[in-house]
Amino acid sequence: MSVRLRDLVDCFEGVIPSIMATVDAEGVPNVSYLSQVWMVDDERVALSNQFFSKTSANVAATGIASLIVVDGRTGDQYAMELAFEAAMAEGDLFERMSAQLQAISSQHGMDSVMALRSADVYRVVSCEAVPLPADVQLLPPD
Repeated sequence: MSVRLRDLVDCFEGVIPSIMATVDAEGVPNVSYLSQVWMVDDERVALSNQFFSKTSANVAATGIASLIVVDGRTGDQYAMELAFEAAMAEGDLFERMSAQLQAISSQHGMDSVMALRSADVYRVVSCEAVPLPADVQLLPPD
């Protein structure tokens, strides 16, 4: 992993949704947007599983996923290759993620719709910065 997860804490604030890509057993792709990505430790992340029926089926078939996280302060993007470890429907990690999801969804009047099914834990196989196109002119930060 060339980028350490601990250096990406701003990517785990949920300011900008993350994008997860999976493929089924035949290679058909599926893309999902995530409201929460949590850093579990230096080698693992947990993804909020709310509406993941197709994504969960794909991961069950292949055991892998790709993830793009975005730094909400800078817009920097990071690509991760993930290997599925476990789906947790109870415990401290699940409770913390569920409480945050409830707080976020209640602010948008969606607390009866958005419920955490599981905290899906993945080992981060690789994490790389996504290079910017050479011709993009970025504004200096405030």
